[in-house]
Amino acid sequence: MDEQPSPAQVARAAMAAVQTGHRDAWLALFAADTRVEDPVGHLPPIAGRAALAQFWDGAISALASVSFDVTREWETGEEAMLLATVTIATAAGASASYDGAFNYVIDGDGKIASLRAFWDLPAVGAALAG
Repeated sequence: MDEQPSPAQVARAAMAAVQTGHRDAWLALFAADTRVEDPVGHLPPIAGRAALAQFWDGAISALASVSFDVTREWETGEEAMLLATVTIATAAGASASYDGAFNYVIDGDGKIASLRAFWDLPAVGAALAG
């Protein structure tokens, strides 16, 4: 029997897939009925992998680059919380760097059942707008 990756390993794999632009690898990490709030409180939650694919196609793919510098992480049971500094750049050359807290809940199949990302969308938007 194969041992499943830890919640922090799954979270880091998701971040790595975003950094390298691997859409299908990223989507494969999520449960079919996943729920994603990114960022919490600023956008409506995303429910299901099909909606998550639309989120990638509309938001993530619009960025020229994304990098995550994880500064702390905690794990307990099926959850991981990662603190990271995120740096993004657009194709037009605008960039922003911000701190975020990313809470991942992993289901019994080792898939991401829930992702809640806490960061300041208005501040990042203002930084990108210059």
